[in-house]
Amino acid sequence: MVLSTRASIVDPYIVVLDVEANAVRALLFDSEARRVEGYSAQLPRRADAAADCLDEMHRLVQAAGFRIAAVVGRAEREVTAEDRKFWPAFEGAAWFPSLPEGAGVMLGGGCVERERFGLALGEKSMLGTVVESQLEVDGLTCVPIDEKRWLLSGAAPEAGGAYAALKHELKMKGSIEGYLETAAADDPHLAGLSSVERRFREIFQVLKLAVKEPREVIACGAALLKSPAWTLRIANALGVPLTLSTEPEPAARGAALWALERIGAIENLEALSASIGAVVRPVADLSKAGI
Repeated sequence: MVLSTRASIVDPYIVVLDVEANAVRALLFDSEARRVEGYSAQLPRRADAAADCLDEMHRLVQAAGFRIAAVVGRAEREVTAEDRKFWPAFEGAAWFPSLPEGAGVMLGGGCVERERFGLALGEKSMLGTVVESQLEVDGLTCVPIDEKRWLLSGAAPEAGGAYAALKHELKMKGSIEGYLETAAADDPHLAGLSSVERRFREIFQVLKLAVKEPREVIACGAALLKSPAWTLRIANALGVPLTLSTEPEPAARGAALWALERIGAIENLEALSASIGAVVRPVADLSKAGI
């Protein structure tokens, strides 16, 4: 039996600095790449928020006696050696920059190699995969994650707000599941969602030609977990099943997982599986299965 690292002060812990649009957070992850509840700090985004969040995290981990093996994330103001002098619990920790935009959610959701595609819907909406060499593909971007991985992806910038915009248009405060399940294909209210679905389908087709048919497509995002009807629409648009990621913090988890590999705490990213939920199959697949 493997004991949880949350009871251990010997195993390495990873601090992830997450700089969002309106806030800065510092989160603690254990050596199983799981967030340690109760160990976080959050402040409105400003010049010194990152350093202050790290200062608060240091206070917490020092009191617990945890060994911080790495800190991941770049602050708006550089965290200097002078800053670190006041954080003895971080002594000896490796300091890594932030991952490229979108890379964290891909890795944290379980898309760690080219046989899996990752579909992310949220503040950063995209469809992509992780490849082992740089590729030049029209319509996609390919950015380095490290010396052996690149993120090959296409963005769907309108996706994050499409569901909220539909709710606002329909003046619905709660779920719109019933509406989506019964709406006609040419319903003008669904134009925004349909545009997103077409964009994901376009990216998917280009990715398939550049890489190959994926073994699995992992879908991340709270909107997808809350709306099975829209998830089904996207699965229908792609023509493949979507495996729902149930990771609550996929982007931060991806950064922690990557850091654990970098410091040698795990052999590779595949060593720690992501949490996944239901598989949503397109209607064609369901009919073939007799469901």
